[in-house]
Amino acid sequence: MSADISTEEKQDRQLDVAVEVGDGWTRKLTITIPPERVGRARAAERKRLGKRVRIKGFRRGKIPADVIEQRYGDFLDEHVRSVLVEEAYREAVDETDLRPAGAAHITNVQYAPGDRLTFQAEFEIMPSVELDRLGGFKLQRETAPVTDEEVSEILERIRSEHADWNEVERIPVDGERVSVAIEPLPEPDSEPTGEARPYQFVLGSGQALEDVESAIKGIAPGTADTFEITFAGEGEDPISETRRLHIRLDTVEEQVLPDLDDALAGKAGDFEDLAALEEAIRGDLARHHEDEGEARLRGQLMQAVIDANPFAVPHALVDRYLDEMIQAPEDADPEKVREAREELAPLAEGRIKEQLVIDKIIERQDLQASEEDVREEIERLAEARGISTQELRRQLAREGSFESVGRNLAVEKVFEYLKGESSIA
Repeated sequence: MSADISTEEKQDRQLDVAVEVGDGWTRKLTITIPPERVGRARAAERKRLGKRVRIKGFRRGKIPADVIEQRYGDFLDEHVRSVLVEEAYREAVDETDLRPAGAAHITNVQYAPGDRLTFQAEFEIMPSVELDRLGGFKLQRETAPVTDEEVSEILERIRSEHADWNEVERIPVDGERVSVAIEPLPEPDSEPTGEARPYQFVLGSGQALEDVESAIKGIAPGTADTFEITFAGEGEDPISETRRLHIRLDTVEEQVLPDLDDALAGKAGDFEDLAALEEAIRGDLARHHEDEGEARLRGQLMQAVIDANPFAVPHALVDRYLDEMIQAPEDADPEKVREAREELAPLAEGRIKEQLVIDKIIERQDLQASEEDVREEIERLAEARGISTQELRRQLAREGSFESVGRNLAVEKVFEYLKGESSIA
């Protein structure tokens, strides 16, 4: 079968495209579709329609063209116009090698049967990032030291995790665990039905409403009472509401912390003594601080590159990024959504610039991860997680994050390259 393009197909692809450069990354295309192509498209659609519709007095597929036109002319105009505009826009973008950053705004559609179809498509294109300077920056790596207070805080957390709870017979205070049964009373004169729901939580931990905790602190174990509790408004309704709750306090338990000794170290993990546990904690904290310092350094590097190579970000990219960040429900307050978008816009623009710069450096310096790089990284990750490489590959495929392995490796190469181009003290 011949692969040559027919004369008719060539004519169908012919478009008259004029490009107008607007502000920033805005481009406006004026696209004209010749009348021959419009006519062929309309005739083909009329023929397809004639095979689908039923008109009394005519057999399906044998309806005269003028009858179809009389009955469905307006529909044909609308359908052909919509299809041709979409097709021509895609072809014009390919023809001009433009890369739209978002959806196009279609205007000034001029069309009449038998005539050419003309319209304008305005959109923003992906920015052209020119990186004239990628190094020569003087930066400071700052890594916070591990403090005794940090170690003590983690040791106290370990003590709390291995604490015992002893029941006491007294009114509870913050830090003690309570077991309660709570039943809402819908009417002012309602009496408890005995269908209360049980709850257990630590007072002062923020697990319960402040009014509920205050009520519990006023009753003794084994007793109950009814309280007026204020519930803050939610969603679109900011008005608070007062409800009656019947609260029964069943038990109060105080926390008994274990001694900070070698025995506790053995319970916390495979540690010979308390000194070994403290050493492990300091090592984890040191690595955490190093990671934080590396993240701050990378932020400085990226900002230095962006400042040295300024460029504007298309509004379409910022809008799309904000859509993904906020994901506001349909019934959300439009004013609050607008305020949130305005507040987050600088963050979105900064993140987009970072990704565009990283993409450009990967392309220019050929820093893509090889298949071997990805294979070795998957083996390393699988070993760290204690699973087989096959299982990890299946997990990544299910999560749709397989490509992110190569992307992350490429980003690591970018920052290693940038660090080598600058002075870091």
